[in-house]
Amino acid sequence: MKILHINSVYNQGGAALLMRILAKNIETNQDVDQFFIVKESSDESTEKIFQTKNIPSFFGYKKFSRIMSEQGFLYRFLLLEARFILKKAREISPDIIHLHNLHGRYFQTNLLLKLSKIAPIVWTFHDMFPITGHCAYSFECEKWKTGCGNCERLDIYPSIKKDRTNALWHYKNNIFNYADFTIVTPSLWLKKCVEQSFLKNKDIRLIYNGIDLKNFKKTDKSEARKALKLPEDKKIVLFSANGGVKNPFKGGEFVFQAFEKLKNRNDILFLNIGGKNKEKSDNWLDFGYVKEPKTMAKIYSASDIYLFPTLADNCPLTAIESLACELPVVTFETGGVPEIVENNKSGFVVEYKNGEMLTSALEKLLDNNDLRERMSENAIQASKKFSSERMALEYLKLYEELLK
Repeated sequence: MKILHINSVYNQGGAALLMRILAKNIETNQDVDQFFIVKESSDESTEKIFQTKNIPSFFGYKKFSRIMSEQGFLYRFLLLEARFILKKAREISPDIIHLHNLHGRYFQTNLLLKLSKIAPIVWTFHDMFPITGHCAYSFECEKWKTGCGNCERLDIYPSIKKDRTNALWHYKNNIFNYADFTIVTPSLWLKKCVEQSFLKNKDIRLIYNGIDLKNFKKTDKSEARKALKLPEDKKIVLFSANGGVKNPFKGGEFVFQAFEKLKNRNDILFLNIGGKNKEKSDNWLDFGYVKEPKTMAKIYSASDIYLFPTLADNCPLTAIESLACELPVVTFETGGVPEIVENNKSGFVVEYKNGEMLTSALEKLLDNNDLRERMSENAIQASKKFSSERMALEYLKLYEELLK
């Protein structure tokens, strides 16, 4: 079986990581040949990764396409990228085309129609972008159900400077309803969203994200702390995100709110993962960006609580990884997160954007060792349904169904 994956990037971000995890596990289960078309990749080890950023372009083309995207003509003026992707897809002649994130200014929307004539398409929705006028997450806004327009958050990624959200919504609607593809959502929450959108008549499947449970597992806390040079006499509250607490989707403001209330407690350390810098102050440590899964597993094992006040999420891997390392989670009732973290069992799931409830739940877990231990035991049980092997088998079953 030949599979062509298409995503904005190969190396960074949750969608890219999921794509690589899936590809790796598919290869262990079946004889497959896999190819990747991405905007960019730092991996030069294989000839099966094709990057749109390397295609030759005429003078002013990239500036023109960037300006048109910023002005609200998202993914309509990417002719050279579209030609490149279509040519490569025809050369590869895959049995299945698996789409991931199409935002990132590399994929012309109407290309979907032509790709659907080459091979059956599976499109994993890693966020809400396919059903909105422009944004990856709508937060509390529900205009995507009726047509967008008069957008109050043009700054949300992928941002635009001029409000053409109603026109973009209709543009997507017209193309997507003519194209033939199967949708996969990694959470029941997103599946329900899609079922309320202009894509409600499509074939929509639920396949939860998966992680490698061999990499993410509990190790001895004392040894993990020694290896990472973390204090052994403090309770560690962990937060992690791409960009650390400055990531606008991950609720850094609520981490700071909790820190402000608890910063005078000498028995607590807040550990921030994902930022660019490594800095330390009283009861706060910026650890920097962590690339290796085994290092991240050690950090989970060294910590006592995972504070995860995410404001927009589908099926976040970090929540699954923390549970797999027996780390209870304190989080908001956001997106698909309650499908991963069970309230009062593997952590606390509190009212969306309620900072007081979040801090109160964090304090309760910090001050009750028996409760933390019980939730840690529940956490490992909760993580078992999110294995990468299970995810790969479900996707393979879907591929084979479509090929029949």
